[in-house]
Amino acid sequence: MGAKTLAALKEHGAAYLNGIGGAAQYYARTVEKVLGVHLIEFGIPEAMSHLKENQFAPIVTMDAHGNGLHQKVEQEAGEALSALRG
Repeated sequence: MGAKTLAALKEHGAAYLNGIGGAAQYYARTVEKVLGVHLIEFGIPEAMSHLKENQFAPIVTMDAHGNGLHQKVEQEAGEALSALRG
């Protein structure tokens, strides 16, 4: 996920939410109602769900303002790896 995803999120006023791996049961308990599922033709993992939730706590990793945590983590990890290599 990169520049094209960020541009699409900005265009549509959307954000990419990332849940902590292994926390599916916790997140499932916060969903009160599924209001709709879109783009199901791409498969369940890629489908877009419109949910009514209560106390859902995801991490916003890409937003409608062009901020992207993915690139920041990749850059910082690369710098740390370079430092380890000396």
